[in-house]
Amino acid sequence: MLTKITSRFLSLCFVLFAIILFSSCNKTADGNLTREQYDEGDKNLEAVAVDENDISESDEDLTSVNYMEFYEQLAPYGEWIQVKPEDIGMKPQSVQRNMNGSPGKIDSGLRHALASSYESNGMVYVWKPSTSLAVNSIEGAEPVYVPYRNGKWVNTNSGWYFKANTPAEETTSHYGRWVNNPEAGWLWVPGRVWAPAWVDWKQNDEYVSWAPLPPSVYLVKDEMSPSVIDNNNYTIVEKRYFVEPDVYKYNNNYYLNGERIIVNDFSSLVGLVLVEGKLINKGPDIGVIRSIYGKEIPLINIQNVRNFNEVKYTGNDYFVYKPGFQRFKSKDRKKFNVNQPKSFKKYGEWNVKSPDTKSEKEYQKQLKKDEKNSKNDNEFRKEIRKGDDGNMYDKRNGKDDNGKKDDRKNKKGNDGNKNNGSKENGNNKNK
Repeated sequence: MLTKITSRFLSLCFVLFAIILFSSCNKTADGNLTREQYDEGDKNLEAVAVDENDISESDEDLTSVNYMEFYEQLAPYGEWIQVKPEDIGMKPQSVQRNMNGSPGKIDSGLRHALASSYESNGMVYVWKPSTSLAVNSIEGAEPVYVPYRNGKWVNTNSGWYFKANTPAEETTSHYGRWVNNPEAGWLWVPGRVWAPAWVDWKQNDEYVSWAPLPPSVYLVKDEMSPSVIDNNNYTIVEKRYFVEPDVYKYNNNYYLNGERIIVNDFSSLVGLVLVEGKLINKGPDIGVIRSIYGKEIPLINIQNVRNFNEVKYTGNDYFVYKPGFQRFKSKDRKKFNVNQPKSFKKYGEWNVKSPDTKSEKEYQKQLKKDEKNSKNDNEFRKEIRKGDDGNMYDKRNGKDDNGKKDDRKNKKGNDGNKNNGSKENGNNKNK
C-alpha cells in the first residue's frame, strides 16, 4: 500500500515538473509572455509606412511608431529611461490608434519589444544625454547639458537651421521635443517629423533667445500650438553673435547693470510655420541679423538622405538625415507598445518627477541670489576693465566704445579665463 502511494506521489510530482518545464520553455526571453501569447501578438499587429508628408504628430506616436533606429543610434551617447507620460508633462492616454492601411511585414528588430509590449503599456522612453556632450560658457563650471547650444545657427532654404557639433545632437536637434526635469535634467522625447529646429523664439532690440519646445506641442492649422516655457530654459545671446560658431560661448543672462534678463519681457517671434507643405523655421529677421553682424550670411540648401551614414555638409549644401518611419496598429484593437530600447532604466529604477515640482518660492529665492551676486561681480569687473586711457574695453573684440583697439597685452578677463562669451564677458557690452 505504501509503495503504491509513494509511486503515485512521484508520478504526480513528475507531471507537475513537466508542466512547469514546458511552460518555462514556451515563455519568451524576458519571461513576460508565453510563446503562444507572443506569436498571437505578433500576428495581430500590422505595419504601415508613414507618409513623409504627414506632419500631424500626436502623443500616440510614442507607442505606435517604430523609433528603434533612434534608440540604437543614441544609446552610446546617453541612456534611455522608462517614464510615464505625466512624468514629462504629458497627459496619460490610451496607446490604441485606429487607422487604415495595408498590413506590412513586422521588422524582426521589434520582436523583443513586442514580447513585453503588454507589460509596458502606457510607458514611454526618453533619452538622457551624457554629460560628455555638455558644453559650458563659464570655464571651470560643472558640465550641464542644454539642447541647442553646442553648434551654430545657419541660414537655409528651410529657415534657421541648428547645425550641431555632434552626430547625436544633429538627430535630437531636428526631431522630437525636450523637457527640463528638476532632478533628471534635460530629457529628449522622440518624434518623427523633421524640422530645422524645434524651438520657441523671443527677442528685443539687442538680444535674441530660443528654447526647446516641450512635449505635446504640435503643428495645428499650419501653426505651432502655444506653449509655456520657463524663463531659465532660454539661451540668450546678443544679435551680433547669433551666427557665430559655438554659439554657447555667447550665452548671457545678465544686462550690463547686473540685472537678470527676463525673457518674458521680450517680444515673441514667429517660429515654425508650414509653407507649401514644408516646415520653415522663421525666427529672427535675416536682414536685421545681417546688418548687425556686418558680414554676408550665405544661404544653405537642405537636401534629404535616408541613411545616417550619408549625412554630409559640403559648400552650400547640407545633406540631412530624414529616415522613413513605420506605424503599427492592432487588428483586434488591443493595447500595445512597439517601442522599447534594448537597454534602458526601468521606471522603478528612475522614477522622475513632474517638471513642475520645483516650488515657486525656491525659484524666486535662487533668482534674487543670482541677481545680487551678479551686481557685485559686475561692479568689480567695471573697475578692472578700464584701460589706461579711461575707456571701457570689450573683451570679445579688444575694442573700446569708440572702435579703438585695445593694445594691452593681457587679452584675458579678470579671472584669467579666455573670452568665450560667458556670463561674465557677456556683460561687457559697449556703452
